[in-house]
Amino acid sequence: MKFNPDKLETTFIEPMTPYGPIEGRKYTLTHSDETGMMFLDIADEYNYKVINQDLRDELLGTWRIIYDNDYGLFLYAYIGDLDYFSALMKYSAFKYHMNLALQAIIYGDKDLIKEYPKLINSPIYVKFDSLFPIFNNYEFYGYVKDYII
Repeated sequence: MKFNPDKLETTFIEPMTPYGPIEGRKYTLTHSDETGMMFLDIADEYNYKVINQDLRDELLGTWRIIYDNDYGLFLYAYIGDLDYFSALMKYSAFKYHMNLALQAIIYGDKDLIKEYPKLINSPIYVKFDSLFPIFNNYEFYGYVKDYII
């Protein structure tokens, strides 16, 4: 799938602005299967009211200091307590769409990355949360610079 910036709607919720701060910045990425639109909320807390509690196919994220004053982008994908086959399907769907989702987050917050150029070298990790150990892990997804379009 190819990222289309016209299919992304980004909302900054105070106190977050396009330019900062990094600390406490939370990403909530959701989408519409009907329209293909993606919705990125950037705030100081996750926007739980936009999450579909039945599907739980959102991606949550935040910046964390990993050493010295360098940041990593940590994301969270909820697979949950599904049966094995359903967990496999959901895990596979997350992985299939992950590049697109990461491009959306990086594009939606591009002004922050311009404001803090060191963020382009930040590693990205995704925590998949599942009852099954094979799907319950952290995975390295490269660096922010890999998703700049």
